[in-house]
Amino acid sequence: MSDKSRATAAPTAAQRSQAHLQRNQRVDQYRSLVTPIAVHYGRRCPEPIEDLIQVGLLGLLRAAELFDAQTRTPFEAFARPHIRGAILHYLRDSALAVRLPRRQMELHDKLRQVQANWHKTHGQEANSEDLRRALDLSIPQWQELQRGKAMARPIGLADGVIEAWAEQAVDREVGSAQQGSAEPNGEGEYQLRLKRQWACLKPELRQVVDKVVISGWTYRRTAALLKVSPMTVQRRLKRGLAELRQGLGRSANPPISSQLSSPVSCPSCRHRGQSVAPAC
Repeated sequence: MSDKSRATAAPTAAQRSQAHLQRNQRVDQYRSLVTPIAVHYGRRCPEPIEDLIQVGLLGLLRAAELFDAQTRTPFEAFARPHIRGAILHYLRDSALAVRLPRRQMELHDKLRQVQANWHKTHGQEANSEDLRRALDLSIPQWQELQRGKAMARPIGLADGVIEAWAEQAVDREVGSAQQGSAEPNGEGEYQLRLKRQWACLKPELRQVVDKVVISGWTYRRTAALLKVSPMTVQRRLKRGLAELRQGLGRSANPPISSQLSSPVSCPSCRHRGQSVAPAC
């Protein structure tokens, strides 16, 4: 075997054992980094801090495996983003957006059981009225249950922005009709404005907001996908968020009927031929 082949050969068992030992030593030495980060996010969400600490330790373990001692970067600076990233991924993918009251959670469990058994018993899917009667809930109680259901699951900004409110809107309309009055649906108007402003964004701005804000990608990863610099990604993100805020602010006062009958008020729609994104 040549010298070059020996240099590129796979690590021996002794080398792997030494690497594992160094990894475990780093985890034991720097595990105190996890608790402050877990407490920081634990104060801002309903998840138990103990769960966040366990997830953060997994991030620390991953950092210890990837760390290269030959670099000049201190391990603390290298490990913190991995710990924070592990916790944020867990919160985004696994945790409830809102901690519901115990009574609401019990009703949701019962609702799932009724839905699972309804098809077996009746040979068809249950509609909202069937489920409401099976749970013996009044219309206001059913509406409250649906609001909790929508709040407890994350909503995508692009495609699912109105989906979570659709079921509630139908129930509100039914309730208003039974009471002989129709009240304006402010929540639905806001969601419609948000979706219309989202559609107004230039594609390059919308893609950056989608990747960084919704999907949780880093600037570097997004830049690699778009073949631009991380600074360009940052500028596009700021521009896209600013246009969303400005568009929602301009359309907050007019009634929804006037919005639907007038051109959309946003920079991207007024200047279709001009690029609002900074040069790469």
